[in-house]
Amino acid sequence: MPTQDPIIELKKLSFLYGKRTILNEIDLSLPQGSFTTIAGESGSGKSTLLYILGGFLRPASGEYFFQNRKVYRWWGEWGLGRFRKKNIGFLFQDFRLLPFLTVEQNIRFPSLFSGVRIEKDRLRQNMEKLGILHRAKAYPTAISGGEAQRTALARALLMAPPVLLLDEPTGNLDHETEKSIVSVLKTLQQEGLTLVCVSHSEYIMNKADRVLHLKDASFIGGDTTEKKQRPKKQRSET
Repeated sequence: MPTQDPIIELKKLSFLYGKRTILNEIDLSLPQGSFTTIAGESGSGKSTLLYILGGFLRPASGEYFFQNRKVYRWWGEWGLGRFRKKNIGFLFQDFRLLPFLTVEQNIRFPSLFSGVRIEKDRLRQNMEKLGILHRAKAYPTAISGGEAQRTALARALLMAPPVLLLDEPTGNLDHETEKSIVSVLKTLQQEGLTLVCVSHSEYIMNKADRVLHLKDASFIGGDTTEKKQRPKKQRSET
């Protein structure tokens, strides 16, 4: 469940593409353990914002705080690389699995650049949790879209980051597979993971704690678009 302490804060953050303003003085606060969906029309800046949160795109102005530390002010590319490896898991829309590696090798791939030894038991436990242990030796061309998505998710979570960013995670999946993936995400959230998801999916929006809508380079209504809480059912006494 989310805590009151923000893991991410944006203050007056802007991003320009040439002379076009993509994001205009965005303010955002994300509590640790929260699940936020960012919605908006194509070209509204959703993916740009996600890449800024991931340490891939430097904003034109404003501040990005991660656990109260300024991300872009002092860090060069080397520092941003370390920040990403330690703190950010990123699930890309197109999965980006390497076709010449098996499922297990694709998941292990980030550890080759981290210098951190990944215990085989931990890796197998994560694969079993995501329902892909039986596909460990298969190649991406031989697995389903849902299995590919779970493989990409396992890879994003390999280094146990506190934040997972997701770019249209179920856009190419059928609804039953989408429900299965979202169920995994909700379990991860309950374990303390902070989720930020760009999506058009009504199903994902309904499962998120909060939905923020980007339009004209800003959030509609600011950082206040909270999902309405459904009334809890009263437990019947026996």
